Amino acid sequence: MDTSEKQEFSIKREKVARYFYYSYILMIIVVGIWIMGVGLILAILYALTLGLWLSKKQAQALKYWLDGSTLRADSGVFFLKRKAIPLDRVTDVVLAQGPLMKWCGLWELRIQTAGTGQAMPEVALYGLTQPEQVRDLLIKERDKIISHSH
Repeated sequence: MDTSEKQEFSIKREKVARYFYYSYILMIIVVGIWIMGVGLILAILYALTLGLWLSKKQAQALKYWLDGSTLRADSGVFFLKRKAIPLDRVTDVVLAQGPLMKWCGLWELRIQTAGTGQAMPEVALYGLTQPEQVRDLLIKERDKIISHSH
């Protein structure tokens, strides 16, 4: 791939929206019960009001692309986040799928970088149409960049 080329990755937005919707409901239930015992009520309110709209907006806001030697990821509805990750900093690329993701037919591609000093990935890409191919492409491009710099 030419380093000046921009390649956007396609996303299963409907499935991502469903995943966000149900994961937030589960989170509200667990946190709500743990903190104040009203998690079920809050989850029902969220599900019947803001939930569907917000989940769809969050899925629509996702954008992932490779811009030369930089992986870029946009997300957020109210609070926008634009990540730019130089591929030469990428140390690990992991495909992960929990039970809810499996039920929704999704994978999460976790990008870990050098120097973050945390167990959390630098960025997580949700709902890629071809997660294995994107993972392999990112690793290939990273290796190419690293081998040219040495």
